[in-house]
This record gives sequence, structure tokens and C-alpha cells, in this order.
Amino acid sequence: HPPHSRARDDTCRRPFGPVWQLNMSREFMFENATAICWKTTVSPNNPLKMHRHDRKRCIVGLVGGTLRKTEEDGRVTDLTFETGKAYWLDEDPPDELHADVNEGETDIVVIVTEIKTDADRDLDERANKRLASKVGQPPFEMPLGWEPPTTKRAV
Repeated sequence: HPPHSRARDDTCRRPFGPVWQLNMSREFMFENATAICWKTTVSPNNPLKMHRHDRKRCIVGLVGGTLRKTEEDGRVTDLTFETGKAYWLDEDPPDELHADVNEGETDIVVIVTEIKTDADRDLDERANKRLASKVGQPPFEMPLGWEPPTTKRAV
């Protein structure tokens, strides 16, 4: 899925910092021609909106926990991320959305690295060069309205 940005009422842009939502934060780490990476913190008992992952990805648990994943058709599974362990997840099936909730008592913190497709690389070539030229050069600011490139249901 191509990256997209969408400004939302419940998000704000912070120089050098994460994009905050009421129930989670996403902090951009890097993007290049091969991958896009961000850190996500999921607060307890605040369901994430319906979305899907269009790319294969690696998830590393920084602060482990279990997310309850509910598919549109009602199927429920638990995704457990142990602290310090890495997990490989394939892209979600086409046209299937899910929501996640951290039913624990503490934040879950993970690093997500999605592997870009050939189509992504073609589309993002110019943007990647622009971002790469800014990474590591203060002051780096999150792109306005940046969200990880997942497909979300319109509200």
C-alpha cells in the first residue's frame, strides 16, 4: 500500500517526536527504498480503528504484551509480542480489515518495519531521497500528518 498522510482532529505534529493519537503514538524511525519503520505505543483498553497491513513486516517487541485482533467478520485472535523478540507477519488478505486492542494494564511498545513492494519503490523514489537527506540532520520533523502506511476505513 502506498504511504499516505491524513490530518486528523485527534493527532498533532511534534518536532523531533511522535504523532500522538488518543489511544496510541507512532514515532517515525526511517524510510528508504526498501522499508519504512516506526515505533508504536499502544495504550491499554483503547481499540485501534479498523485497518489493514498491505506489506510484509517485521515487528520487534520493546515492551511486550498481547493485542486482541478482531476481524470484520468477527473472528478474534490474540497477537502476543514478547519483549526483545522479533516476529514476521505477511501482508493481510486483500479487502480484510481488523481492529486491535491492548487488553492488558500497561502500554505495548513495538518497532514495525514494513518491506516495500516494487510498486512502492517506484512511487516513493523521490520522496525517499528527500526524507533521507533530512534524517540525522537537526531539526528533523515528522512529515505533517504522517501515519504508518496502513489502509484505514474512512470514518
